Amino acid sequence: MYLHLGGGLLVPFREIVAILDLRYLRASEVNQAFLRRAAEAGRLSGTDLSRARALVVTVRGLYASPVSPRTLARRAQAGWWKRDS
Repeated sequence: MYLHLGGGLLVPFREIVAILDLRYLRASEVNQAFLRRAAEAGRLSGTDLSRARALVVTVRGLYASPVSPRTLARRAQAGWWKRDS
């Protein structure tokens, strides 16, 4: 099953570790440094961080999503995903 993150991104639901609100991550210099290092290492995918509202942490990397973390959590709980083929 997949969770739609917006911007054409689908992530396997079983790989999701956390869905984080970027408002809180941007408030800390340590978190900003972490995001910079992840982007430089090629571990950050998705929307431009300046437009992103959520950060989805998976076992394979990080995804910046334009969708709010609350909406992503509701999608996950409501079964708003696609089944594996």
